[in-house]
Amino acid sequence: MVLIYLICSTNWVLTMANRTRISWLRLVWVAFIFLYSGLFFYNFFKPFNNWFLTYIYTMILVLWLCVEYYKKHLFFQSGFLPLDQYKWYLRAPFALLFYSSLVIGCATLAWWQSNRIHLYPFIQILGILALLYSIFMRRQAFTKPVPDDESITRFYLSLLFLTISLALGYSSLFLLPYVIIIGYPLIFGQRIYEIKHFKKFEKYVYEEKKINQINTKNYFDLWEAYIDKYGKKRGKQ
Repeated sequence: MVLIYLICSTNWVLTMANRTRISWLRLVWVAFIFLYSGLFFYNFFKPFNNWFLTYIYTMILVLWLCVEYYKKHLFFQSGFLPLDQYKWYLRAPFALLFYSSLVIGCATLAWWQSNRIHLYPFIQILGILALLYSIFMRRQAFTKPVPDDESITRFYLSLLFLTISLALGYSSLFLLPYVIIIGYPLIFGQRIYEIKHFKKFEKYVYEEKKINQINTKNYFDLWEAYIDKYGKKRGKQ
């Protein structure tokens, strides 16, 4: 099993290395994290019953996190707005929810067996499928040269599937209401916040600047002009 992960990880590292502008330090770091996680979770889960699919789910999740970290993407916000437009008090609660769900999920298999959904392997397969679909939806959100409302919606829809995949992948009865009752309002709140700011930006471009089209060449320049104007207005108030 360890050999399989070493081979898979090596192939992934070589694939990443074939790209231009390689960040070697970042690449070595994420490769180390992935390999270490493979060994750690293998030793952690193996003593328990019905562990293998949960292990596979966890490693897919870790691989996704490594790739997103390497690409310097925000994990829980789309990045379609300039970074200074995102508020920490929107990001922090969801990050806390996500990582606490990961800890609770691992603890469910190890020490909280009574909390497990006993539908192995079907529930874990659903979790893996939900995770893979969330990754697919996330990729789809970035297919357009210039983001729009649909791109934002797709991104946060991917987070809905990501959070529910945690409950299914770890077959946790506790996580089902936890991620739905707490996580889903946080996701919808972030989407509303981002859509609202994006609408204001579009209004500024089309009505005030009289520009007919936003493209990849003027996107960030327009954002800079928008922030410069309305940031100064807020500062004077």
